Amino acid sequence: MKPTMQILLGGECPSFLVLVRKQTAAFSLAICLLMATASESRAGGVEFNRQIRPILAEYCFQCHGPDASKRQGDLRLDVERNAKEHAIVGTVESELFQRIASEEDDARMPPAETGKRLSQKQINLIRQWLEEGAHYEGHWAFEPITKPKVPQRPSTEDSHLTHGGNHSTDIDRFIAKALDSRGLSMTRAINRNQWIRRASLDLTGLPPTWEEVDAFVNDNSSDAYPRLLDRLLDSPAYGQRWGRHWLDIARYADTHGGSAIGFTSFPFSYTYRDYVINAFNNDLPYDRFVTEQIAADQLGLHKNDPSLAALGFLTVGMQYRNHHDVIDDQIDVVSRGLMGLTVACARCHDHKFDAISTKDYYSLYATFANSSAPESLPILGELPDTPPTLAYQRNLQDLQVQYDDMARDQSEVMRNRLRIQVGLYLRELAKGTPEQDLSTNFLSYRTDDVRPLVLNRWRFYLASLHEDDPVFGPWLSLSKMSTENFGRLAAEWIQLRENENKETVKPAELHRLSAKPPKWNPRVLESISKKLPQSMADVADAYGGLFAEVQQEWLQALRQSSLEAVSQESVVPDEDSKHLAINSPVYRQLRRHLYGEDTPTNPPDELAVKILNRTISDALGGKRGAIHEHHLSAPGSPPRAMVLQESTQPKDFFVFLRGNPLARGEPVQAKFLSALSLPGDQGTEQPYLDGKRRLGLAQSIVARNNPLTRKVIVNWVWQHHFGEGLVRTADDFGTRGRPPTHPELLDYLAETLYEDSWSLKALHKRIMLSDVYQQGSVEDEKSRSIDAENDFLWRMPRRRMDLESMRDAMLAVSGELNKDRGGRPFDMNASPAIPRRSVYGFINRDIVSNLASTFDGANPNACTVKRPDTTVPQQMLFALNSEFIQDRADKLASLLPSAAGETDTQRVDWLYRRLFSRNPEPEEVETAIQFVRSKLGIAASEAPTSNAWQRLAHALLASNEFIFVD
Repeated sequence: MKPTMQILLGGECPSFLVLVRKQTAAFSLAICLLMATASESRAGGVEFNRQIRPILAEYCFQCHGPDASKRQGDLRLDVERNAKEHAIVGTVESELFQRIASEEDDARMPPAETGKRLSQKQINLIRQWLEEGAHYEGHWAFEPITKPKVPQRPSTEDSHLTHGGNHSTDIDRFIAKALDSRGLSMTRAINRNQWIRRASLDLTGLPPTWEEVDAFVNDNSSDAYPRLLDRLLDSPAYGQRWGRHWLDIARYADTHGGSAIGFTSFPFSYTYRDYVINAFNNDLPYDRFVTEQIAADQLGLHKNDPSLAALGFLTVGMQYRNHHDVIDDQIDVVSRGLMGLTVACARCHDHKFDAISTKDYYSLYATFANSSAPESLPILGELPDTPPTLAYQRNLQDLQVQYDDMARDQSEVMRNRLRIQVGLYLRELAKGTPEQDLSTNFLSYRTDDVRPLVLNRWRFYLASLHEDDPVFGPWLSLSKMSTENFGRLAAEWIQLRENENKETVKPAELHRLSAKPPKWNPRVLESISKKLPQSMADVADAYGGLFAEVQQEWLQALRQSSLEAVSQESVVPDEDSKHLAINSPVYRQLRRHLYGEDTPTNPPDELAVKILNRTISDALGGKRGAIHEHHLSAPGSPPRAMVLQESTQPKDFFVFLRGNPLARGEPVQAKFLSALSLPGDQGTEQPYLDGKRRLGLAQSIVARNNPLTRKVIVNWVWQHHFGEGLVRTADDFGTRGRPPTHPELLDYLAETLYEDSWSLKALHKRIMLSDVYQQGSVEDEKSRSIDAENDFLWRMPRRRMDLESMRDAMLAVSGELNKDRGGRPFDMNASPAIPRRSVYGFINRDIVSNLASTFDGANPNACTVKRPDTTVPQQMLFALNSEFIQDRADKLASLLPSAAGETDTQRVDWLYRRLFSRNPEPEEVETAIQFVRSKLGIAASEAPTSNAWQRLAHALLASNEFIFVD
């Protein structure tokens, strides 16, 4: 293939020449061809999953699908039995067909107001499907995985497709079967120079050195290809490359997100990133990889085990103030990232398209809601005994003591105020104030404010008591009385209770230390009686006044009894009447409701600090921030795991109607999705064990009978090798997702992954040793007319490097790349550039870098299974004007005298080998030399300046051949 030239206009030098081969022109052609129509239905009939289900999902399921609340006419077109009872009774006479084909707005479906209408081609497909018997199929994604029979190898093979004389692989036979049925064939294989460059960039994100290229090209052994793959897979760069891919799924970032001003950094997000990279390099079995990321803390690991960092998968996402949103984010990353299901769509209603109910969603909610981050995160590995670490520990202890002292004192002050304010909260309940939404629990308070969390605690606390409770039994009973004649009825009820007390306890023995308390607390009855209540508000005031007295009496009694320890007078006996407030069982009954562990006025420390007054909260937040900053920046700060801890005493959970946490529907248990649960399967059908709910979920996800997990991961790996997955909608295997282009191959790869002990490295080799991976990316007009989107892989798609690989490749060829691994992130925007691999760069949720926005970086606010793929002018402007690329070109030019040789030809050869992994064509050498001489005004007798070579290096770095994986 002869070379050609392209001129890139931009910057201050419009004469830049970028040397590329003709095949790069296919990239521009491909953009135009994306508008071509999809291939026609396959010979042999209409396929429901591939052709009919997507139409029904797009136009019908929203009103006639799984969502019961939106279903019209009690018709479900996603369920065969229901559909054939109501809408599919014949061929063109079927109501379904009559409605979609109707020309009348009142009769046509979808309704005219939706703005949707089936195309004539889609109507014809429905007609053909009906005429063929309207056969339904189970949704392909939920079908059990069975290893399909490998198609027979064709009797005559195109020898140019195979490498090293080997026969086609099993993968190729599946691909060939699909191609043959459409009159297509694979493109001729690439040469070894191209293959090692493609394989190196795919597996490591770095181009091969010329020494590596030369050794591979001249390796005539039969196992040259697999040995090269083994070397690349054993390289630390493999984990850095594929770990970066996984971090897209994990919505990894180094900041909390959501800051209106500035941003807050995670001190230890990098430990999850390093865990992921190490897991890929160690070829951690994928089922174990998934399990650790969901439930590493429940696997019996040592308290400092590095694998605990895996829980960053759940904890490194956006730090929403509303804890319901945090759980929703965890549900989304697990369901969409690991199983290709948009479960989060069922938060407010049944999924409109897939068999996922709100009950399924809140079953997963119950799985995660019991887990929270501990106050102190575990250190990973042993704490080194070094001066920086010892200094860090001392300073941390000082900062923690300052925080704990203040939090303890201020929390106790707040608790004692709550004990005085019992009446404030009971009055709110008496006037019917509804349950409070605690998503606003981050708001600030004054001393006299009603705190929503405390009000809810009073509501639930009273609801947990029985009507015969000595203290709050009167409240519960009186609250049920009619508002008419309330005063008379209340007085009669109180009189009856007082009479019961007189029959059981003598007044003289009422306050003795060893006395038994009466059935009804006398002080409660007396307070209510004196109030002459006419409503529950009056009863609330009676309780409020009583508890305020009890609290003050207790504090005074404590003071007096404490002073007795230093008094010079005679000792006061414990049973002295001076100690009545302390000894009386009547008083003790009352104080139990003020000081008991489960009482509303005694919130635990983790809750107490959330409801302090604003001034105190801000001061305490400053001390917490000092600890955070110490973790973040102290030289001796050790790595810590961002773990979760699950409560062993879970609360009850319910469906939130329309997503409203205050509108509770039916109760739910922590369990797996019903659509994937198999009867009798302990791992999917039964509720998860308390204290190990996340472990139960992880086991359900990686269970062999779960058809989704393996399909999703092999599709994801395939996608990163070919630019598109066998399932194009990689994060949606549901009804609206595109069915697989090669369903049998998808099942084959999913099952062989299990046979290979969930090894992703084995999967890479299986894919990359195939002919379909080794074919060229050359366009073919005839093939394009048959398969416009290259669904069936008659050619290798050409792909632009992602931004991390592009940056790393430029640093590699300029000889600057620092291969240090792990540790805290560096500033990607620093100038001069810090030459570390981009996977270690700082990712800011709040401020997206120009590089990431220009070159389609992943959105760190959500699970990104596939990055967007755009071609915009800003990308070329970056290539021409970027200080980063110019600096790399400067470095390349500076290497020429010592590395390339003295002649112009040697230098051009060296640049092409280093940047493109090939020797230049003679015409390319001639053009490059002309560029560095005549185009810059250099006479033939003069040596080109270093600036001229820098310009050439810049042009080559900005060329399509360098930036695209061919």
